[in-house]
Amino acid sequence: FILSRLNTMVGGVDSNLAAYRIPEAARCLSTFVDELSNWYVRLNRKRFWAGKMTEDKLSAYQTLYSCLKTIALLMAPFTPFYADRLYSDLMAPVTDKEYTPVHLALFPKADTSLIDADLERRMNLAQAITSNVLALRRKVNIKVRQPLQTLLIPVTSQRQRADVEAIADIVKAEVNVKEIKIVDNEQSGLVKRVKADFKKLGPRYGKIMKALGKAISEMPQTD
Repeated sequence: FILSRLNTMVGGVDSNLAAYRIPEAARCLSTFVDELSNWYVRLNRKRFWAGKMTEDKLSAYQTLYSCLKTIALLMAPFTPFYADRLYSDLMAPVTDKEYTPVHLALFPKADTSLIDADLERRMNLAQAITSNVLALRRKVNIKVRQPLQTLLIPVTSQRQRADVEAIADIVKAEVNVKEIKIVDNEQSGLVKRVKADFKKLGPRYGKIMKALGKAISEMPQTD
């Protein structure tokens, strides 16, 4: 997942810089750094902390190393001194010969063969669900270490259902619930309310706006 996101991000930074969209390029990089530290590292903490240097543990570290090295190369135009320090710290221990300084190294190119858009979409969904559930726990003062029985997740399409099923184990582990039930909107227990935006609808529906506003506010849940 993170290698797919890495290459998607590299493509985003490269295309934005080519079009002189500097803030957008920096935002692509910043978003990825947050995702790397707050999601990839967190999900793989057991692999990092494993006792012996197994192949699985080594893979976790090598993946993180690849991401950090690419980040150092990408951030060189934005933060030249820190990028040089980060790059030298990463390169010096792993090479027995002189390495090319970060500002003379080739700028990264996205490897599209490593990009899996479906996987990225599902993991973004996992992050969104996890973030919302943790926020709900904080709101009602139930700490994460206290397990909960069931998490209801409403979906609006078969694709959403399939995506939630694919990431259910990750979500259960991150929010500490025993089971996940995927339900339709009508079964979720959520109550939705809709109100007319009079400022936008008024100029178009003037004479009937009052009745239209009432009809919108009285729409049933299914509608």
